Order: sequence, then structure tokens, then C-alpha cells
Amino acid sequence: MNLHALLVNKKWLPGLLVLLSMPVTSGAQTSPAKLEQVRAYYESAGRLEKEGKWSEAEQAWRAALGLANDDARAWTNLGVALSRQNKVNEAIEAWRKAISLDPKLPGPYFNLGLTLVRKNDFADAITPLRQALAIEPANDGARRALALALIGTERFQEASREIAQLLFRLPQDAPLLELAAQSFLRQRRYAEAATVLERRLRLPNVKSSLWSEYGDALDGTGRTPEAVAAYGKAVELDPESTLTRYGLGYLYWKLYQYDDAERELLEVLRRDAKDPRASFTLGDLYLTKGDAQRALPHLEIAREAYPNEFDTRFALGRALLLTGNIERGIEELRAAVKLDDTIADGHFQLGRALMKAGQTLEAKAELQKAQELHDKQRKNESERFRKKLP
Repeated sequence: MNLHALLVNKKWLPGLLVLLSMPVTSGAQTSPAKLEQVRAYYESAGRLEKEGKWSEAEQAWRAALGLANDDARAWTNLGVALSRQNKVNEAIEAWRKAISLDPKLPGPYFNLGLTLVRKNDFADAITPLRQALAIEPANDGARRALALALIGTERFQEASREIAQLLFRLPQDAPLLELAAQSFLRQRRYAEAATVLERRLRLPNVKSSLWSEYGDALDGTGRTPEAVAAYGKAVELDPESTLTRYGLGYLYWKLYQYDDAERELLEVLRRDAKDPRASFTLGDLYLTKGDAQRALPHLEIAREAYPNEFDTRFALGRALLLTGNIERGIEELRAAVKLDDTIADGHFQLGRALMKAGQTLEAKAELQKAQELHDKQRKNESERFRKKLP
């Protein structure tokens, strides 16, 4: 499951907090008879909620508040009844009212924050959830919702700290381990992601996506051969997934295992002939092997999908030149250099093509630019090497 899916699918979040305790009212302002009536409404609302009769429970809470409008717990419970009927905005107002009446009551903060997370209002959810935790630090539900809100606002380091506290108490919680892995992957903390995923993979209900994420984490730490094995398991679990099979093909390509890469990429294209990622990687593979003619149609597909990528335009330009289409090849190389003029090989290949086309003056300028960039790169590498010396 990717990060977007985790943010959208929040089934593992806790439920709203219902405060079915004795009514809290001021004895100086509420007579014993009225207090007894409020208590009766509490009991009635509790029974109705257990039966799932949320509309009737709402009426019971409103009746209680008609007698004790300053009862923060009743406002909190009214919010829950409203939320269960999808009256979310009214529920939020009820919880805000409860907070104004009793700022030390954790329930309305928790319910407010949790509901905002479920609405994808991640930024607004953070403050009430932090307030709930300040009052009740052991509220794992609030901490779980806070972690999701922080991830939703891309505050991954903060999210990781909250998840770590949860995992200390719940080390075998599968959704938490998945969320931790996603957070680490987004921070490019690949070693930590791999460790968390190893723990998750030892638990039941392992899906293909977990193996592919584990493969990504291993590849990020330079353990690419192990990443291939992980992706192989992902493909076994979901052989129809073009995304997973492409990942396996890409890793083979990265390891220069071109025959294996070609096999997997062709399988992707058999299922989706216009898959742009597989088309580009396979086209680049054929180009590397010196088969520009075979590379060309795949790179044309990739160019349509990724017109603003240097690598796509550059590879297509080279393929066109090698198949004799010099004019279009120059056009693609010019586009590549315009997208990123810091790559020496882009200017070099364009300069060579221009020279072949007889455009000597422009060719010399491009070749000169390529030489300057090459010299600059070597100088920077030399300086970095000297800094590493003892």
C-alpha cells in the first residue's frame, strides 16, 4: 500500500470517543430533580447508541443539553451522534462548544482532530490532536491520528517520532509498521524503512506491495541484488501488476542483467503496450545494446508521456540519429539540452549531430560547452576527493 492509499484508507484509525459518564453540572445552578432528568437522558442516549439509533440518540443529547447547556460531556456525545449521521460540520461545532466549556476534557479534542483527519484536513487536525495528547499522553488513538495528519502535511520526521512511540508499545501492529515504512521511504531513510518492513513481513497477511516497498528500501541502501529477490516475491504474489513487474525489470536493468530486464519489460508491455516507464527503459536498453531501430518506437511512446524529461528527449534524439533521421535527432537533442543544460553529454551529442549536419559554428559552440562542463565536473570530483584525504 502506498502513502496515498494509507492516507485515503483510514480503516485502522480508532473510533470516536463517547463520554458516557455521569453528567457534570453545577449543583448551585441545577436542582436535584433536573439533575436526575439529565442523568436519565444520559442513560437513554447510551442505550440508543448501543442499538445504533443515532438520530434518536441525538435527540436525547439535545434534551439533556436543554436542561444543562453547560455540560461539556453531553456536547461531546452529541457530536458523536451527529458524526455517525454524517452531520460532520454540526459535530465539529458541538466539539468546539465542549472545548470552550471544559478545555481540560480530552474527548472533544480527540474527536475533532480525528474527524479532521478523516476529512483530509490534516493541517487543521494537528493542533487538537496535540492538545488531546497533552491532556492524555497515553491516548494511542490520538497519537495514531496525529501521525497520519503529520504525514498528510509531509512533516515526516515529526510523524516518525509519533509512530516510534506507538511501536514501542505496539511492536506487532501491522498498519503502524506500514505507516512507519512509508514515512521512512519518503524521507529516504532506506535502512530504517528496510528494518521496519522486515518486521512487517514476518507478520500475517503480507501483500505484494509490501515486498515491492521492501525492494525499494533495499535498493536505496545499495542492496540491489536483494531488492531483485524482494521484487520477485512481489511479482509472484501479484503477477498481473504492471507496476510491480516494471520495478523488477528496472532493477534487472540497473544490474546490467539485460536479458532478464527485457523479459520483464516485455511482459509489462504485453499487458499495457503504452506503458511509458517500461517503454523508456526497454528503449534505453535496446539503445545501450546498439539496436537503435528496435529502441525507436519505445522511445517515441516515452516521449509522448514525458515530453519534459531530459532523459527521454536525449535517448530519443540519439536513436533518431543512429537510424539516419538527423534533422529530428537534432530537434530532440536541442529540446533535451534546453530542459537541462548542465549535462555535458547532452551538449556533446548535440554538437556531434550538428557537425554531421554541416552546422559547424553552432556545433563548435556546443562542443565547447560540453568540454567546459566536463572540466568543471572533473574539478569538483577532484576537490571532493582531496577533502576525503586524511
